[in-house]
Formats: sequence, C-alpha cells, structure tokens
Amino acid sequence: MTDRTPAPSVRNRLVKGFAWTLSSRAVVALLSFISSIVLARLLMPEDFGLFAMAISLSAVVQALAALPLSEALIQTSEVDDDHIGSTYTLAVARAVLLSVVLGVAAWPIAYLYHEPRLFGILLAMAFIMLLSGFFSPRWALIQKQLSFGPSAVQSITLRMTNMVVALPIAYFYRSVWAIIIGMIAAQIVSVTLTHCYAPAPLRFSTKRIRAIWSFSVWGTFSGILNTINQRIDTLMIGSVLGHREVGLYWYADDKAVLPTREITTPLVVVLFPGLSRVKDDPVRLATAYRRAQSLLFAACVPAGVGFGLVADQFVNVLLGEKWLPIIPIIQILAPLLALEALIASAKPLAMANGRTRDLFRRDLMNFAFRTPVVLAGLFLFGLPGVLAARAVTTIYGIGLFMWLVRKITGITLFQQLHDCRRSFGALAIMAAGIFLFKAGPAAHLLPSGVMFMVTIAVGGLCYVAGHLLLWLTALSADGLILADKLSRAGC
Repeated sequence: MTDRTPAPSVRNRLVKGFAWTLSSRAVVALLSFISSIVLARLLMPEDFGLFAMAISLSAVVQALAALPLSEALIQTSEVDDDHIGSTYTLAVARAVLLSVVLGVAAWPIAYLYHEPRLFGILLAMAFIMLLSGFFSPRWALIQKQLSFGPSAVQSITLRMTNMVVALPIAYFYRSVWAIIIGMIAAQIVSVTLTHCYAPAPLRFSTKRIRAIWSFSVWGTFSGILNTINQRIDTLMIGSVLGHREVGLYWYADDKAVLPTREITTPLVVVLFPGLSRVKDDPVRLATAYRRAQSLLFAACVPAGVGFGLVADQFVNVLLGEKWLPIIPIIQILAPLLALEALIASAKPLAMANGRTRDLFRRDLMNFAFRTPVVLAGLFLFGLPGVLAARAVTTIYGIGLFMWLVRKITGITLFQQLHDCRRSFGALAIMAAGIFLFKAGPAAHLLPSGVMFMVTIAVGGLCYVAGHLLLWLTALSADGLILADKLSRAGC
C-alpha cells in the first residue's frame, strides 16, 4: 500500500515543518555566528587554515563511500524492518571503513603537507567519522512523516554543545583543538539524541541492501565528484600558498555562504519529503517546484548580496585588523553563492523523482569543467584567479541544474528566471539604497558599530519596499490589461 496523504494534510505539515526548521536554523545560525566571531578573535588565520585542510581531507575520504541512506528510506514507499536493518548495516560498515582509511592515511598526509599537527587532527576526524555510523537507522523516518521538531532540537543542541565546549578551550589554550574537541562532543550528543527520538533495535541485515544500493549508488558517485569539486580549491591553496592564505580563504568562504545556507537548508529539508509525496502528479510537482524556487530565491538572495555589500563593515567591526584580507573575498563570493538559490530546490526535486543518475551526470559535467578552471586560476593568478574561476564555474553549474529541472518538469529556463523577476528588481533597489546610505553623511556621524547595524536595516527595508513596489506595479499593469480586454469586449 503506497503512502499517500491528502494534499491539505501534506501542505499543513509542510508549513509546520518549515516553521520548525526555519526557527531552529535561525537559532543555529545565531549560535554559529557568535561562535565563529569569538573563535576568529581568539585564534589566528593559520589555525583556521590547519582546520580547513583537515576538514577538507576528511570530507574527500568520506565522499569515497558516501551513501544517501536517509534519502533512500524517505524515497521508499514502504519501509519495513529489513530496510532499517540494512540501512544500519551499511552505515556502520561505511563508518568503520572510512575511519580506518583516514586513520591510516593521517601520517602520510601530515608528511606530504610538512605539518606534524595534521596527524593528530586527522585521527580525531577519523573518530568523528566512526561515530557517524551509529545514528539511529529510524531517524530518517521522522522526516518521512513530515515531523521536523526532533531535527530542530537536534540541530540546536548540537550547536550549543559545540559552542559550550569549544569556546572555553579556545580562550585558555588558543589552539585549533578547541574546534576539533567541540566537534567530537557535538557528534556524541547528536548520535545520542537520534536514539532518544527514534529508538530502534540495532540489528544487522542484508536483505534490502540491493534495493538501497540501487538508489544510493549514483548519489555516492555524485558525492565523490561534488566533494572533490568543492574542496579542491582549499586543499590546493593550502599546498601552494600556505596555512595563512588557506585560513583566510576558508573563513571568508564559510562566512560568505552562511546567510544563504542558513535559509536554504530548512526549506530544502522540508522540500524533499514534500516533493516525494507529489512525484506522481506532474502538474502539482511543477507547481510546487516553481513556488519553492521563487520563495527560496526571494528569501536567500538579499541575505547573500547584502552581506557582500557590508563585508567591509563586518570585518572592521567584528573581526579586527588581522582579518582585513578577507573583505574582497566575501564581496565576491557572498553575492555569487546567493545566486545558487535559483537551483537550491533542484536536487531534492531530482531525488524525490529517483533521478539520481541524472544528478550524477550533471555533477560529472560540473566536475569536468570546474576543477581544471579553478586549478588554472590558482596556478596562473593565485587567489584572484581562484575567485574569478569560482564566478565562471558557479554560473555554469547553475545553468546545468536549471537544464535538469527543465528535463524533469518541463519548466523552461526562461520560466525559472521569470518567476524570480521581482526579487532581481528588489535586489537592484536594495543595492542602490545601501550604496547611497554608505556614501552619505551618516558614515561620518555614526560610530562604526551603529553604522553597520543601520546599514543592514536600510538594506532590508529597501529590499522589502522594492518587492512591494514591484508587486503593486505588476498589479496595476494587470488591472490595466484586464480593463483593456473588457473594453474591447464591449463590457
């Protein structure tokens, strides 16, 4: 019997799920922001560079056997105990294998990078990787039922644990180990919470491995390509330019994506199970996707672009002089990454329809283009070359995803852009408002901290006002068109 829920029930639960996830992400974003600012003041860019290389290396190793197990359970119409047991078997086997691989590779990697401290850090990352295999195998079923409260509690608790553990260690020892120990504590708490909310008998099974693998295999290949694609710049900058430069680049990249990531994540988490419910109705699927895409873009793009416009104030007020070199990096990357909101709904759309092979093809094409362009930019022009390459390859990647959406739903590229037209117009109004305000007399009269906060408020007001103005203009235009049609009809 297929799991079908009437549309109003699904819609109501999606709205509740979005409220839960959005509120939790807001809290998580605030805690993450505070923690990252304090750590940036206590630690040096070189410490962040060391962590960036370790987290990138562990991510590449982890991607070698990445299995979207939760997505496989959510996408499966009928889940039985054998699905649960097989999922647990795959998760534990994967975690053990990868932790051993990373642990064995720790010393050779530290030797190649001429950095002995990497050895201990990579061993700690291997332990975190081992813990990841012991999440409750029934955890994904909570999301499948469109219940997002437990995930919200888990996210907030994880971030608070990380913060409470990491900050005192950073204050007293000024060491990169503050970040690592905070991650270990958070992982232990996170695993424990999944078993509290979704208890399950921890038994091994192989009966459904073939079915789960048939869904996951293309996701595994995509994960490998995406991880290498996303981490190659960090790894190569660390090797070519040194710890300080990669620390600056990684921190700027992490902050640049923060506004967009914290808004898209809750929506995408809700979207995947929601789109899975309507995957057999092409009209409802296309309508749901268009609405989600326009909403995501309207919510995300002002945060990313606005952050780029106030990057100079952000660094001067909150981070201090040692972080000044990241200003131009954020100014370039934050607006660029905000544009990816155009296609944030594409991956859950494809996975909801079981189109993981198409995702792999898209990721393969993106990998074949992005990696050589980024490496060429680095070796020819250094960090500016990497930033230019990121701009070109991001636009290319967005185009590939929009093409995939057209293939699945029939929504043309023009329609996908047209749905976001008011957001583009409001963006232009917001940017003009921020530029004019920063060039005005307030810049010389207000303290820097106050100026920073007021600039953010001005940008937000301009964006909302721009949306309202363009909506009223479109409404008036529609009214005139309707009146013209009625008059021609003789009414």
